[in-house]
Amino acid sequence: MPTRPSEHTIVGIPSPELSHALLLSGLSAPSTDSAMSVNPPRRKMRPPTPSLFHTREFKFYYLIYLTVVPHMMYTMWQSSSLSRPEYKKYEQALSDGWMFGRKVDLSDGQWDTFRERLWIFACAMFAFVALNRVFRRMVDRMDVDKMRGTLPQLWFVCVFATAFIVVLSGASIIFIVGLTWINYVVAKKCAGKRWAPLVIWAYNMAMLFSNERYKGYSFAHIAEPLAWLDEWRGLLHRWDIMFNLTMLRMVSFAMDYHWRVRQDAEAGVQHVDALAVNAQTPRERVEHACFVGNYSFGNYWAYLMYPPLYLTGPIITFNDFVAQMRQPCVATSVRETVVYGLRLVGAGLLMELVLHSVYCVAISKWAHWDAYSVYEISLIGYMRLTFIWLKLLIIWRFARFWAMVDGLETVENMRRCMSNNYSLQQFWRDWHCSYNRWLVRYVYIPLGGRRTSSWNTFVVFTFVALWHDLTLRLLQWAWIIALLFLPEALASWFFNRPKWTSRPYFRFLCSMGGALNIVGMMVANLVGFGDAGVDKMLRMFCSAKGGGFLAITFVVLNVHLQMMFELREREYRKEYALYEQSVEMTAPNKTQNVSPQSRRPKSAKRA
Repeated sequence: MPTRPSEHTIVGIPSPELSHALLLSGLSAPSTDSAMSVNPPRRKMRPPTPSLFHTREFKFYYLIYLTVVPHMMYTMWQSSSLSRPEYKKYEQALSDGWMFGRKVDLSDGQWDTFRERLWIFACAMFAFVALNRVFRRMVDRMDVDKMRGTLPQLWFVCVFATAFIVVLSGASIIFIVGLTWINYVVAKKCAGKRWAPLVIWAYNMAMLFSNERYKGYSFAHIAEPLAWLDEWRGLLHRWDIMFNLTMLRMVSFAMDYHWRVRQDAEAGVQHVDALAVNAQTPRERVEHACFVGNYSFGNYWAYLMYPPLYLTGPIITFNDFVAQMRQPCVATSVRETVVYGLRLVGAGLLMELVLHSVYCVAISKWAHWDAYSVYEISLIGYMRLTFIWLKLLIIWRFARFWAMVDGLETVENMRRCMSNNYSLQQFWRDWHCSYNRWLVRYVYIPLGGRRTSSWNTFVVFTFVALWHDLTLRLLQWAWIIALLFLPEALASWFFNRPKWTSRPYFRFLCSMGGALNIVGMMVANLVGFGDAGVDKMLRMFCSAKGGGFLAITFVVLNVHLQMMFELREREYRKEYALYEQSVEMTAPNKTQNVSPQSRRPKSAKRA
């Protein structure tokens, strides 16, 4: 029997097994500010270190920043100069722009499609949110606690979502309904049985391979008289490309229902129903099952096709979705939603500025690498990764913004700036955060978590690569990342001891390891440019000039890492302040007349 996620977590903090499992896999269960303030940590926190921002050491770092960063920006601008001979080789990939009299790089198909049809998506989401709010006011008078089937709040979602899918996919909605219906039947028939997860996963993985193999299927291959339906494909001709996200929701519904049936057998229906009624916090909404009747096809269809999240996510579990539909979340205020929308607009303008200034995508696809120095290739690789990060941030925030306006709380997928990461484990925790949470709940923990980590992690990364795309290049990228986890895990295990952490040079030792991580991530990203680009870069690194460049880069990265360490410590100071407040509130008599110095451990470890 697969282990249920709820057996590995305690409300407020993750269990030691889950924390260790996530550390090894590069995944972690994110904490929230509300969780910190409501549920104080169960273990003692170390006091933070004094701030270093005003020391002579960091003033020297500021001088390096003022020298290096402007030079990087100038070099990236020059690499996309119209006067360079290489410009003619990728000029055909550029489009007419509206900034500085320059062209804009729209050679990335995903971003070009999103940018071109942004106004259509925005109008559709505005119409959905406005009409859905009117409909909810009409059904709010009903006692939804007694509605243990399809929730009345989701009737309109089902209707609008169906029309939305017809516009996007045209006649292909027949394939979409068929595939989702089969998964629903499989979940209903197999739930509660030991072999249910195996059948659920077998069907969904076979569906992914079939969708890729037949390119979204063709009516002409089914029956010649139906060939005319192939001409009506909607706005998105390849619905199967976006369907990978729907597959995650299909697994979520099936596994959540399976665990609900198992919980009924172990704890009793009344006990499980009581937990469903009282689910309030984000963790409780995920872990506590819904009413049995809530696992209906109507709720299932509304969950799969919920318009704001259908195309891009963020991913939300079925339990969480239904719980919020029954009891709308009020954690986000109107002011926070408006500020979030303004930040989204600012990110969009920044993207336009980047694509008018640096043609990194077009260069990586069409330019000849021999014309660029190792410094320029490294900067192009860095800007390519920056573009991917900013592109996904905008797309995910656009979807999350409309979900917030509609009253649905979802996780922030990009929780940290790409350039503020030095650890692979932390990087993948904050990159596509909702997907990481999904992997932990439905893949890592059910397969045994820490107890089977020797092969469990291999399965996780294999699934991640296959889920994104069935290509050899992506598998190479995934396994480069997987291999980079090994030295980081070994170094963390070896050096995270008082013998090392108490040394004054420990943070410099950490920065050297972090610099190696960053270089490794840049190499992995260059795999996406093609083998020629990677070979060119490696050959140049082996030369005398390349070796000197690597040495300078290593020093600069160490400076940048010291800044990142201090930023993390500043974040920790805020958490520690909340921790002290919670301790004073929960045990005022114990903390009275005790100075901070007397509470400080003799050998405080650095985070």
